[in-house]
Amino acid sequence: MLCPLLPILVSVLLGVQADAIPSRQPLARNSNSTQWTGWGGNRHNNRWAAHNHDISSSNILSPADHCNVSFPVGVSATPVILEDVVYFPTWNGSFVALNFHSCEIVWSINVTSIIESYAPISAFQATNTRAVSRTSPQIEGDVVYFGTLTHALIVAVDKKNGNTLGIVQISSIPVAVITMSPTIFDGKLFVGTSSVETSVTKLPGYQCCSFVGNMVALDFDVATGTFEVLWRVASIPDARHREGWAGASFWGSQPAIDEGRRQVFVATGNSYSSSNATVQCQRSVVPPEIPYALNNDSCLPSDVWQDSVLAIDLDSGDVNWVHQWPGLDIWTATCGLPPFLAQNTTLCPAIPGPNSDFGMAPVYVPGNYGADKLVIGRKDGNLYSISAESGNILWTTTTSPKGVDGGLSWGIAVDDTRIYFTAINSDYNTWQLQPSGQTVNRSAYGAVSLSDGSLLWETPAPLNGYAAGPPTVVGDLVLVARTGQDPNGTRSYDQTQGGLVALNKANGDLISDFMLTTNFHGGVAVDGPYILFGTGYSGPGTPALVPGVFHVLQVEI
Repeated sequence: MLCPLLPILVSVLLGVQADAIPSRQPLARNSNSTQWTGWGGNRHNNRWAAHNHDISSSNILSPADHCNVSFPVGVSATPVILEDVVYFPTWNGSFVALNFHSCEIVWSINVTSIIESYAPISAFQATNTRAVSRTSPQIEGDVVYFGTLTHALIVAVDKKNGNTLGIVQISSIPVAVITMSPTIFDGKLFVGTSSVETSVTKLPGYQCCSFVGNMVALDFDVATGTFEVLWRVASIPDARHREGWAGASFWGSQPAIDEGRRQVFVATGNSYSSSNATVQCQRSVVPPEIPYALNNDSCLPSDVWQDSVLAIDLDSGDVNWVHQWPGLDIWTATCGLPPFLAQNTTLCPAIPGPNSDFGMAPVYVPGNYGADKLVIGRKDGNLYSISAESGNILWTTTTSPKGVDGGLSWGIAVDDTRIYFTAINSDYNTWQLQPSGQTVNRSAYGAVSLSDGSLLWETPAPLNGYAAGPPTVVGDLVLVARTGQDPNGTRSYDQTQGGLVALNKANGDLISDFMLTTNFHGGVAVDGPYILFGTGYSGPGTPALVPGVFHVLQVEI
């Protein structure tokens, strides 16, 4: 998985000060909130507003612009809603609490300063990471929790005023970051670490590689302002790391919770490096005319959990099962980022993997009679259904071409009958939508049957557009980003106008494409008649021409 983070200048809104929280409050205890409570909307990570009956195809055509607030660079994390306040980080180094009814900022804090107060930011980190948060927060009681990129911190702040209550570092490795949004359940906060090491390997003189993905469970004592690490699971064991293995990040969306079996589900990225023994093994089994690792590669150790889905016991941290996809997937940016970066044959692994890892966590789907399942999309364009009990694959569906950024990457939405996805097609492959057979070479949206994986519909992104955001399902609609336009294939979509796309969830018919002022990479949260999301992004290439905006749209009911 590639985490492209390029240097930007930041300007920051300062926070409002007030009283701190006086007493200890435990983390979540089976909260049943119907508001949007994380990246995936809830602890199942399904991005489905199941109880929202206010937003539908009958009123989506002309939503009112109820509120909008500009932020330098922009907002891409899916916002989190509690009562009449929405919480979100910005790419300019702020974290904001906004009353979306009155359009008044309740408080805004300087995340960059919080990161700097924890530890100095090295010149290397200043160049290659961002001193910001990009995760959707979690809220319990009077505490808001969010992750940071630089220093890989989890920060607890007072919900009333944004005052810092506590900080913990999940990984001290300079390249480590937190891109996964946390999940809170039953007194514990769950989150994993990723890194920018896959990108910085292209820097002259950089010694690859040091990072290993870690998944942790945390408890927070408000009275003392201290975090406790309850357990930690590494994607690569220490013995393998000493042999030369690295990578297997926990990248994105948010961990999903299986309340009945008391387990949490996450997925991992590709490896960055391997052992010398593995290199020799590959050379003996991969024919010289094949440039990439084989799909079924006997050289992959079973305890290197790259490109894997894990079920972890909530209480002990024991790994109940792992489904490891076959085939070595050792890849870094030195292997090339067409058309931006050519392959460095000296630094890229001799037989690189396809970079077809997981950029999202699974969705947990409760079923009848214990037939619970997970669904997850992979960057190779495949969508999988997996038994929550055993980790066995139930079905596989190919939706779209693979790509450096996907394929399927940032998250999916699932209701009681269908799975909805954004087919990014970041490499601009020419492909045919199903079942229509229409030929396209940009992004598309689609749906498959939850029961058997049959492909139900695929619809091209409007205006020959590029789309990277995760879908949200509400009422009879799918709401999803059109990131931008790129009619000439120059990948300049971040300098164009994105759109909020509304599709009929039953057949994929385009209902509307609400034009925005700049690019749109994020996901949508909904609450009653309100549709909330941010635009703008800090990514590769030329930045947007105009600042990002946090939008609150309102439909008529």
